[in-house]
Amino acid sequence: MNNITQLLARLHNAVNDNDPDSVSACYGDNAKVISTPLKGTAQHDCVSALQTFQHKYMPEHIVTTGDEIVIEAGDVALVIAKLYLVPKAAPHALPCDGKRAVYVMQRNDSGEWRCIIDNFFGTDLLDFA
Repeated sequence: MNNITQLLARLHNAVNDNDPDSVSACYGDNAKVISTPLKGTAQHDCVSALQTFQHKYMPEHIVTTGDEIVIEAGDVALVIAKLYLVPKAAPHALPCDGKRAVYVMQRNDSGEWRCIIDNFFGTDLLDFA
């Protein structure tokens, strides 16, 4: 498992566990989260944005990661990942809803990857333009 895959797993686990400190640790400085598809509204407070997103779009679900494609160019990476929502009441059930999320990751001065753009809506964001 590469570092970017590990970062995504940590991020999704932190969201599922409602762990704001761990969520925050996954994002870089000045990161943005697309919290609503309306005109691609982005928020800088990533923890607050993810909590808003979670309550609105997945209050009874947890997120799991499927396949992903990572395209690296130096210290920046574009990640397209399949995400699945699974009911909290049946965490071992088959995923019920799939999305293709888009992320931009950046390697910091310590060599660690951090998410700088988090777009759960992926290319579906264009449907709201």
